[in-house]
Amino acid sequence: MDFTNTLVLLSAPPASGKTYWIGQFQEALAEELLLVTPLRALANECRLKWDTAIRVVTPEEYLLRPSRADVVIFDEFHLYVYWGDSFRERMWEAFYGASDTARVCILLTATVSPELVGLVRSFAVHFDQLLWVDHGNRQLKFPPRTYLKAPSRKWVIADIMRQEKSTGVRIVFCRYREEVLALGKQLSGAGFRCLTCLGGEAGALGGKLIETPTPDYIVCTTVLSHGVNLPEISRVYLLYPTGNCDFWIQMIARGGRCGSDYTVIGLELPHSISWSPIRNFLAVLRESLYTWLCLREGLLPPRSVEE
Repeated sequence: MDFTNTLVLLSAPPASGKTYWIGQFQEALAEELLLVTPLRALANECRLKWDTAIRVVTPEEYLLRPSRADVVIFDEFHLYVYWGDSFRERMWEAFYGASDTARVCILLTATVSPELVGLVRSFAVHFDQLLWVDHGNRQLKFPPRTYLKAPSRKWVIADIMRQEKSTGVRIVFCRYREEVLALGKQLSGAGFRCLTCLGGEAGALGGKLIETPTPDYIVCTTVLSHGVNLPEISRVYLLYPTGNCDFWIQMIARGGRCGSDYTVIGLELPHSISWSPIRNFLAVLRESLYTWLCLREGLLPPRSVEE
């Protein structure tokens, strides 16, 4: 390649194989390549996959030992917008340092927000060329078979507790660490095989999944909404309204990553999928009746996690 200071924004839906593309870039470009990912668990997975063929670092690791590369790929670049100006300011330091001497910078993301578009345009004074290769923005490669907007958080908890054991892996996203621990304890007490994951524990989850490859539930914070290999997820629960299209897409995209059917139950209107309020009402009514029958027959525990 003979580009000089070229910035490429490359967007594609979750589960589109962006990690596979990175390997293809390395083979096609035949140039020194550096992958910078804000996710430590993903960095460790990539190192195991590529060994030394591609250098992989987190922003903090890059700043400890800066190095030059002709091509630099910044994975999950939307997180620079959400995290770079708050609790991980060093992400921007790494971006400016690594991109300063690179001939080509590639920004990978599944969600390009208007804020990110404006940010990339502001880079025009620093790069000779700006390109946006759009294979799908804020879209789902595999939309859920069913999306239910639940009437309340307690309703979602009741639906979680009435599911049958050993009938698929389900993931539950909680807002707070305390909720993860409380719900995980409750599910384990009810006889479910349950794994929990908090911030900083994504790497350790891999070891837990080796021991329990098909748990009934994985209860977590948003730590598992990006770039972590999980078993095939049949049901995704959101225990709070995200209020953010980008994070909503990343969370529900944990389901059906190999194309299988999955269901999503959340507390907000869907952002990017077709949805019928009437059909949703009928589905919620049907599920509510089934939950009521389970309660009447004593098939549900008497208590659920309080709001």
